[in-house]
Amino acid sequence: MEVWIKINSIEDIKPINCDNKLLFATGLGGFTREYPHYNRKFGEENVTIIKWDETCTDVDSHLQKIKDNIPQDQPFVLSGLSLGGALAIELLSRETIPNLQGVILIGSSRKIKQDGGLRFIMKFPWFFLWIFAFFLLLCFPITIFIWRKKTFDTYKELFRFLRVDGAKKIHKQYNLTLKKLGAADKVLQPEIPILYVGLPKDVLVDEKDLEFTLKLFKNAKKQLLELNSIHMNEKYDSLIVEKIAEEAEFIGLVKN
Repeated sequence: MEVWIKINSIEDIKPINCDNKLLFATGLGGFTREYPHYNRKFGEENVTIIKWDETCTDVDSHLQKIKDNIPQDQPFVLSGLSLGGALAIELLSRETIPNLQGVILIGSSRKIKQDGGLRFIMKFPWFFLWIFAFFLLLCFPITIFIWRKKTFDTYKELFRFLRVDGAKKIHKQYNLTLKKLGAADKVLQPEIPILYVGLPKDVLVDEKDLEFTLKLFKNAKKQLLELNSIHMNEKYDSLIVEKIAEEAEFIGLVKN
C-alpha cells in the first residue's frame, strides 16, 4: 500500500542542537546537488557535505575524499546516501577512526544492488546511457504499469543524472567504484552504533545484504519511510533529516 507523506519545506524544519559534527557523503554523481535540509536541521556549522568531484576516480580516491573531510580532534557521525553509505562501510572495514561516534546509512548497505540490465548497459561506452534512457522513455506505457505513480520521479531522476551529473562521469563512477564495493565482511569498530534510514523495499538495496551489513555492528536501528519512490533521493531530505533527528542521541549527534 502506498502512503502519501507531506514533504516539508525548509522553513518547516525545526533545528536541533548538535553536540557533534555530521559528515555526509552523497550518492552516485551528486556533485551539483545541494542539501540545505541537513544544514537547516543540524546547523550549517556542524555539517560537511562530501561531493564526488573529478579527483574521485576509483574506490581509493573516494575513500581519500572522505578521510580528507574528517574533522580533526572533533567527534563526528558519518552518514552516506546510497553510494556514499557503501563507501562508508568500505572505509570502516579498512581503518579505525577514533573520533567516530556513529554511522548512518541512507538507502544503502555495503554494496549497491545491481540488476542484469544495468550491468549489461554499463559494459558499453558511456553514451549508451543516453540511448538506454530514451529507450526507457519509449517504454512509458509499460513502466507506468509496473512503477505506477513512482514512474515520474524515476524518469525525472534518471534524466537529471545524465543531464546534470553527466553520463560520462556516472559511467566511470559506476565501473571503477560502485561495482567494486561489497566485499567487506567486518568492520574494525563494531561497537559504534549504526542507523539505517530507508524504504521498506528499495530497488538498489538488497535486503539480505542490508541485514548482513547491520549485523557487522553490535547496535543497529532502522527508521523506515513509506514513500512513493523506488529509491531514496534528495526529494525526501526533509523527511530523512527528521528520522535522523529522532535517533540523534542513539547515533551520537547529541550527547546522552
